[in-house]
Amino acid sequence: MRKFMWFTLGFGAACGVGTYTAPGWWALAAALAALLACGLLLFLARREKGFRVGLCVCLGLSLGFSWFWTYDALFLSPARQADGETREIALTVRDYPQESAYGYSVDGVISLSGQRYKVRLYASGIQPEPGDTVHVSAQLRLTADGGSQQPTYHRSNGIFLLAYARGEAQVVPGQAGLAEWPANVRWTLNRRISDLFPADTAAFAQALLLGERSGLTYREENAMSLSGISHVVAVSGMHLVILFALVYALTFRHRVISAVIGIPVLFLFSAVAGFTPSVTRSAVMLTLALIAGLVRREYDPPTALAFAALCLLTANPLTAASASFQLSVAAVAGILCFSGRLYRWLTRRVKKGKGWMQRCQRAAANSVAVTLSATAFTAPIVACTFGVMSLVSPVTNLLTLWAVSLAFYGEIAACVLSYLWMPLGRIVAWVVAWLIRYILAVSNFLGELPFAAVFPAESPYLAAWVWFAVLMLGMFALCRFRGKKVFGLGLGAALLLSVALGLAEPLGNRFLVRVLDVGQGQCVVLQAGGKTYVVDCGGDGEDAGEKAARHLQSWGVFHIDGLILTHFDQDHVSGAAHLLDRIPVDRLYLPPSGDEACQTLAAQGGSRTVLVEEDLQLTWDDAVLHIFAPLQQRNGNDSGVSVLFTAGEYDTLITGDMSRQTERLLLETHSLPDIELLVAGHHGAETSTGLPLLRVTRPEVVAISVGDNAYGHPAEQTLARIAGEGCRILRTDQSGTLIFRG
Repeated sequence: MRKFMWFTLGFGAACGVGTYTAPGWWALAAALAALLACGLLLFLARREKGFRVGLCVCLGLSLGFSWFWTYDALFLSPARQADGETREIALTVRDYPQESAYGYSVDGVISLSGQRYKVRLYASGIQPEPGDTVHVSAQLRLTADGGSQQPTYHRSNGIFLLAYARGEAQVVPGQAGLAEWPANVRWTLNRRISDLFPADTAAFAQALLLGERSGLTYREENAMSLSGISHVVAVSGMHLVILFALVYALTFRHRVISAVIGIPVLFLFSAVAGFTPSVTRSAVMLTLALIAGLVRREYDPPTALAFAALCLLTANPLTAASASFQLSVAAVAGILCFSGRLYRWLTRRVKKGKGWMQRCQRAAANSVAVTLSATAFTAPIVACTFGVMSLVSPVTNLLTLWAVSLAFYGEIAACVLSYLWMPLGRIVAWVVAWLIRYILAVSNFLGELPFAAVFPAESPYLAAWVWFAVLMLGMFALCRFRGKKVFGLGLGAALLLSVALGLAEPLGNRFLVRVLDVGQGQCVVLQAGGKTYVVDCGGDGEDAGEKAARHLQSWGVFHIDGLILTHFDQDHVSGAAHLLDRIPVDRLYLPPSGDEACQTLAAQGGSRTVLVEEDLQLTWDDAVLHIFAPLQQRNGNDSGVSVLFTAGEYDTLITGDMSRQTERLLLETHSLPDIELLVAGHHGAETSTGLPLLRVTRPEVVAISVGDNAYGHPAEQTLARIAGEGCRILRTDQSGTLIFRG
């Protein structure tokens, strides 16, 4: 049966290659090449095990490429032809609408060239219910199609078209059927949980039971990411295993009753959870386990994993791009490969017996073994996809997973009892709420520890360590898991070395100026003589603050001497509050303003807040930081502060969103030197970075902090002005974080 596992590995690899590249006739050529390789290996295989494995992999590759090409040609071609067209559509609603930047997003299905497609409609002014039909003229856009674009969340979850309403939508009430039943159950349970649980725990309870994370705060989700327990609020295979254990216990492990009750329960829960790849994988594997027990056959976990993965990839080859699918399969593969050996190694000195001490030791060893094993293959995926690797996750999981299981069971009990008698349900929910508070408290505490997590995306040294760890893991597996001490010591020593190099690098520079890639926003880090100042911290919501914190911590900065905000537009301050929470800041410099954001941040800064009503000059070693007070009070952009940072002979000027008119006023009221670096005003807008400023300061490099936006930043006129003065242009949307050192 292990031949089936190798076949699935080849099939999955083919789907992965097809998903991350542009589709075309090359897939058939690759299938033919793999088929020829099969023939060659079949001729050579005979009794050689390695050849037989290669034969299975090549056969999987051949069928995988063939199926991917067929799926693309038959199912995706009509959708590709509709890309960019505006059509009258009739969307049968499958789920409740969600708020979005475009009003509401509604998931449903439409008919297109005889095919039914799952579509996400963006519209305003409508709130249909499952079963209704929405008639609207909409522009259809194909979701990312490989090649230069990464496959998106949408395609890996079966959404191949996005529809943008171009007129008034009409909702025709309909009758919810079986297809809409899961959405109705999910919506009902969400409301019931909101009624039962205290406000501070209801969002976590919804996420734990149903995967509904919209109510969680950014800080809660970030703390769980840093502490390594994000998986508990994304309904996954772990939740089905917990549910399966409950069913198994209630049926007294009777193989027939467990199968008769367990299989429907597993798939009903999976339907309510939305049949995510992780949940579906687990449901298939557990169903196979129940069937194996029912017919008295041996259950082989690797084969079951391969079968579940093959089912998912056959239904939708683009599932290979889903992080849920990748992490789920990788976690189970790691557990199957390593957990047994790790558990035996951890318990080699535990005395045999059924005493409470021995049970606790074995339970702790099992938790650590499973956590580390699951991390073995998922860590590189998490590092590449999310840019974070939690180092405290084994401790967090050891301290919280027991509470997660109890809270999960408690939520089910509270919901069931509430339909019998609401006060009884609320009593159970009150008890469960304390378990949830405990989980959140542990997550927050461990997530705030120094080096609770490392961020490979922010440091080349940590990125190199991730790939070194992958290489070491491959060698460890090839050596049949021998040399555990060498493996562990090698990984630990390499991690310490990568962290040490990151901490030491800034010490070898007189100054560092970093223009962080925070999307459509701005965040600039100034360092010299052991001091660190951050100018602005805004972009894609609170994520800009986390981005800044992760970058600074990756380079050994755990304390900021000053945070300077030029003005209060969200793309300059949206992450400031989060940064103040994540890293200690000595001083918060703000332009005086009646803006609500100013009042909120000033209150958060407390005695650390300095209102810049006149020019300030901060001097240390051979560095000077000038903070120029606002020059006028016309509007938010022109009533902000600007910053001139001088380190030795290197000068950096930051003007915020200052207009060209106010730039001229700055030149008239201040004597600015020739500068080496200018951070372009207003993200390269046409109204900023004028010729007088460029000609007086003569910057060598102009850095533009910009991301995907609807404003046309940077403007072609601005780029032409800068290039015309002989300045080199660097952009964060093209080059990522920009680092200047000397």
